Amino acid sequence: MQLIKKYANRKLYHTNQKQYITLEGIARLVQDGEAVRVVENETGEDITAAILAQVVLQSRGRSGRQLPTQLLTGLIQIGGDTIASLRRSLVTSIGGTDVVDAEIVRRVEYLVNHSMLTREEGQRWQRLLTETDFGPSDQGSLLDPVPSRTDVMRIHNQVDALARTVDELLQERDRGKQEAGSR
Repeated sequence: MQLIKKYANRKLYHTNQKQYITLEGIARLVQDGEAVRVVENETGEDITAAILAQVVLQSRGRSGRQLPTQLLTGLIQIGGDTIASLRRSLVTSIGGTDVVDAEIVRRVEYLVNHSMLTREEGQRWQRLLTETDFGPSDQGSLLDPVPSRTDVMRIHNQVDALARTVDELLQERDRGKQEAGSR
């Protein structure tokens, strides 16, 4: 992941390369297939989408092919939820599920490597979380319809609660091991 910080003076700093970078440089990173994350230096707020939008508009301006004003006006009028839905659909269409699967594998491997899960438990969780064929569903595809912001917030809250429960279970397991070892 290429991390870029935006400073108050509007300069962009590429932390991986320890040098300033332009919007053109960010465009080259994306074109080379690099994952890019841009954050506000002072707040840590993720502003990747806004910076990538600037990259798109700047590159369109240089090439002489402008995005139609009607399209830009429509994007502004439809608001944040629809733009977020459009972004999710686009990410999925260009292999976003592969990114999610890779992140699941990375996190499960971390848990195994830090002895929070056994190798067998890790393989089982990895298989369960990356499996794509869950059989027929009355719900249709997970991507159709695209969830609303409220749905996403609800899911985030559920994931946070699940993570807390897993942490508690792991702590209980560790306490049990310590108690058994002290006998």
